[in-house]
Amino acid sequence: MSKQFNEMSRVQFPGILHLMRLGYKFISRNTVESIKDPENNILKPILEKQFFKLNPDATKKNFEDEYKDIRTELTNNDLGREFFNRIQNKGNSNFKFIDWNDWNSNSLLVSYEIPCKNGDEEFRPDATIFVNGIPLAYIEFKKPNVIRNGQTGMRSEFTRMNYRFQNKAFKTFHNITQLIGFTDNMDYSEDYGMHTTGSYYCTSSYSQAFFNSMHEERAEELNKEIGSISDEDIETVLKDANKIAIKDTTEFKTNCDPNTPANSFLTSLFSKDRFKFFLRFGLAYDQTRKDNGTLTLQKQVMRYPQYFATRAIWDAINAGVKKGVIWHTQGSGKTALAFYNIQYLKYALQKKSIIPQFYFIVDRIDLANQAENAFLNRGLKVKRINSKRELNHPFTEDVAVVNIQKINEDTNLTDTSGYESLNKQNIYFIDEAHRSYNDKGSYLPNLYNADKNSIKIALTGTPLINIDQHGKKEKRKTTREIFGDYLNKYYYDQSIQDGFTLRLMREEVTTEYKKKFRNIVDNLQEEVKKGELKKKDILAHPNYCSPLLDYILNDFKQSKEIYGDDTIGGMIVADSSEQARELYKLFKEKKSNNETTFTASLILSDEDDKETRNNEVKAFKDGKTDFLIVYNMLLTGFNAPRLKKLYLGRVIKAHNLLQALTRVNRPYHNFRVGYIVDFANISKEFDKTNQAYFAELNREYEDSGEDFKNIYGSLFVPAEDIEKNLKNAELVLVEYDTDNLENFSKQIDDVPKKGQLIELAKTLRELKEDYNVARLLSYDDLVQKIKAKDVSKLLNAVQDRIRTLNLIEDANLDTGKDILNVVMNNWTFEFEKGDSEELKLVADDYRKEEEKARQIINRNWDQKDPEWVNLFTEFRRIMKKQHIKEISVEETKNNTAKIKEIIFEMKNLNAKNERLAQAFNGDAKYARSFKAVVYDNNGKDAYSVRENPSVYYVMKNSKSKLDDEVAKNSAVLTNESYFDKKAIQALLQNNRSLESKVTLPEIKEISNLLTKEYHDEYEGIS
Repeated sequence: MSKQFNEMSRVQFPGILHLMRLGYKFISRNTVESIKDPENNILKPILEKQFFKLNPDATKKNFEDEYKDIRTELTNNDLGREFFNRIQNKGNSNFKFIDWNDWNSNSLLVSYEIPCKNGDEEFRPDATIFVNGIPLAYIEFKKPNVIRNGQTGMRSEFTRMNYRFQNKAFKTFHNITQLIGFTDNMDYSEDYGMHTTGSYYCTSSYSQAFFNSMHEERAEELNKEIGSISDEDIETVLKDANKIAIKDTTEFKTNCDPNTPANSFLTSLFSKDRFKFFLRFGLAYDQTRKDNGTLTLQKQVMRYPQYFATRAIWDAINAGVKKGVIWHTQGSGKTALAFYNIQYLKYALQKKSIIPQFYFIVDRIDLANQAENAFLNRGLKVKRINSKRELNHPFTEDVAVVNIQKINEDTNLTDTSGYESLNKQNIYFIDEAHRSYNDKGSYLPNLYNADKNSIKIALTGTPLINIDQHGKKEKRKTTREIFGDYLNKYYYDQSIQDGFTLRLMREEVTTEYKKKFRNIVDNLQEEVKKGELKKKDILAHPNYCSPLLDYILNDFKQSKEIYGDDTIGGMIVADSSEQARELYKLFKEKKSNNETTFTASLILSDEDDKETRNNEVKAFKDGKTDFLIVYNMLLTGFNAPRLKKLYLGRVIKAHNLLQALTRVNRPYHNFRVGYIVDFANISKEFDKTNQAYFAELNREYEDSGEDFKNIYGSLFVPAEDIEKNLKNAELVLVEYDTDNLENFSKQIDDVPKKGQLIELAKTLRELKEDYNVARLLSYDDLVQKIKAKDVSKLLNAVQDRIRTLNLIEDANLDTGKDILNVVMNNWTFEFEKGDSEELKLVADDYRKEEEKARQIINRNWDQKDPEWVNLFTEFRRIMKKQHIKEISVEETKNNTAKIKEIIFEMKNLNAKNERLAQAFNGDAKYARSFKAVVYDNNGKDAYSVRENPSVYYVMKNSKSKLDDEVAKNSAVLTNESYFDKKAIQALLQNNRSLESKVTLPEIKEISNLLTKEYHDEYEGIS
């Protein structure tokens, strides 16, 4: 039999042993189970010991009172914020629970598969990290190259995690957990942010989490943190897990290398100093209030570029550097970066007896509002500078937000308190440093002169460069010349791969409309010649704006249908403020004549007051307005993830073009690209700008070894990729009746191979993105064959059929392991007509019970047990009945009741199995063998060692000897006859001491069973 690699030998236990290399001590799972508080998995005796170490004057009552408060805090609906503040020494408690100053004095433990259980609900992380007995982190290890329900192991795991986060039964465990890691021991795929393979991390959530990749930038400093482990350490862990058989397997040894993708990731995130940094400075609670007054709370973890930028900023400050640039692409979270730095730099500078004062400098009021809210929402105290006079007054808040126009020649930000011993240091974070901060204007010199000793950190996604379209140096100064060297860089291509931003798809205007617009312009030129119209007013003329608006409204309506998302928004970037006003005027006329159901707002600097404009922008962000019509405003610094269509009516130059284009690059729902409808033909300007950045960076950093060619080159989806997709779509879809959804459904029901359906789904998914381009490239047959509004319906039909085939195929497997990995909560039930609200409630109830049953059935480790087989067969029958045919509400209620019965029976079966395994120190190998021997001899199932004490004792007493034999050299398991003899010897020797002897045939059967169990474990056969 060929060897099957598994998660345990390839990732999980090599990972746990690597954590021990990093300084974590292993604690036996049985020990954890015996001392943990099952409500929250805190190891109370260890926490108590560390508590008195940190608080030597505390009493036993103090600890019990504090622990009672902790248990209460962990039940709050606050994502663990109150508990988090407690361990940060910021809460209501006067006691310490973690030593942040001497990290090594804390107890740092690691164990495996510790159940997080609440009633019937349970999950078991592959590894759990305890800090002073508190389970603050866990890690999920996935086997490489696993495909589950059409997804990679990582994608499937993220789906499962988001389901877990929404399960209220696990609230306490979400509240206590600070950091979660995931790895499949594979390198990252170049998949444009799809996260198909690799290693990721997140923090806890009650809904959807974002999973961050980790790309190490400071590997050298981590090497010293990697220690060694002994053979004794390895044996201790594997014996505890009853997995000693894998010790000498080649894949286990290979994957214990510190440099595997999984172990490198663990070093990057969980090396002791790094783990401490993320726990102390890398987490934030972001609280916002909706219009209805309700609060929403999101927990955020520092992204890796933010971490490395923070470290780079501190290194520069520590070296006496007074200014520098953080070049992080748009959408990478620069305001959040400032927040994390304020937290960390305050701590780091105060250790040097320096008191920092932070200023966040912007050049627009809307950005000041945005920054103020971002800081307030994350819990900082903010001083908003509203007048020039306020600048000269000291403040005690965490940060001051100020518009640079408020700073004049008389501004003095130096310490004038007279207490020089306070040793204050001003630190400016200068936002959007590519814009109006030029050395010839007065604002920037005023800022510099306000405190010549200040530290200036410039933030930009598109730094100013000084090479023009002909490769010549321009007179203006670059961002680097004004603000200093780049301290840390994070480019657009990296951001796309990490999933922080999307690629863009450029859609040209159809040939028909181009001709129409050209004719209109030609006619209006005649009026210019006659002196009846000024040339600059041509594009703002109603004759031009009316068809332009019609095109935009039709395209937007069609886009909502194609993408299957009615929540997206659009922005119209007008050629002039006059054109913007004319478009808005025509829009209002259409609205009053009931010619459109869309809504729009006009945002111009001289239109309405600031409060009105702010309210209209907020309404757009909240999804209450479909369009924003703009000229110059909102093209930089504006963040609205729902903005997915940008209608570009003019050519924008250089870095301003990049800023404008990336308004649609934020991740939103299932979008993989943002869309640019190009009325102005920006291709030449974009290529020129991209080449200018490429040339500038090569000139400035020709000796750095960096590769700059794809910084902005990957911004747009290449035309050849789109063309390839469309050609493929033509060939694939020509075989289907896409005009008739019913016929289409029947056709895909007859497709025998799931691979063909997966290809069809991929084609339809790509067509959703490329549909408008298909019209432009004259794929007329394809456009005629698939109407825009039908793409999503066809895709849904194919996806439902794939899920059905998954169920049917898995139902024919020998065991239930694979079928139970199907993500069943994604199923769509096809009900008979009835009350829709009742349907929803009944369907939700069924889904919950089905998922609960899946977990409980999958937890059983003896899937050849006749009782398990009978229960699983019934479960499979109910699933097929529920999902494959049209079903009534009453039938669903009956199925739900039957599922609950299966859950009850399976829980009893699992409990009996676990008690039996406990008698063998938790070793399922021995429990299964015991059941098989007793059944063969007595003809009945055995769920207690009392069924045959002699067999139990002879097996139990032989276990340690056989484990030791394997530990010496697990290669003995490749020779089954040799190991069988060793097993018989051990069994016979222990049989001699028993009053009631086990017969020789029974000894031989036990030996055969155990030999097979050990061998299968060695071979990775689960």
